[in-house]
Amino acid sequence: MCREETDMKKRFKKEELIKLERALLAKKRLLLKQRKVTDEVMESTLPNTTGESVRRTHPADQGTENYQREMASRLKSIESKTLREIETALRRINKGTYGICERCGRPIPKARLLVVPHARFCMKCLKEQK
Repeated sequence: MCREETDMKKRFKKEELIKLERALLAKKRLLLKQRKVTDEVMESTLPNTTGESVRRTHPADQGTENYQREMASRLKSIESKTLREIETALRRINKGTYGICERCGRPIPKARLLVVPHARFCMKCLKEQK
């Protein structure tokens, strides 16, 4: 058993880890549902093979469709990144390394993990990174 795993078990009660794991799984389910909606928005604004939008729109609405498509694309990127971070956090719980800053190796405060359960960095390292 490595030191990080021992530290994690000392820092968190079993019930706390279960609560954090449930929060991560709930957020993952929500993001997967949200992703379906994002995909539908992107699909509804894509041009078909003739170059026209799937929905017939007035030329003045083209800018709105482009904006919706761009925003959906950005949202999908954010959703994908957050899903990867959630998966990483779930693996870290199983490995016993959850709640340890990936940059400095110090514990991430519980208060931060309660707000952002998939946090990979302590606030100090996050600020230094930006």
